[in-house]
Amino acid sequence: MFKKNRLQPFFKKCREGLGVIVLPLALFQLIRTIFLPTTLDVMLTALLFFIYIGFLKHWL
Repeated sequence: MFKKNRLQPFFKKCREGLGVIVLPLALFQLIRTIFLPTTLDVMLTALLFFIYIGFLKHWL
């Protein structure tokens, strides 16, 4: 009736796509933060780089 691994390939593709997109977003945000540093920009840049490191270490 209910397949346990039914959505797993979909989530794998989403995770892989997010892993590809995170680095360019983080670099763009870093450049933006260098020119217009606000508290939100700094926190968003740090969050994006932590997510990218998580993808590199296979934590996410």
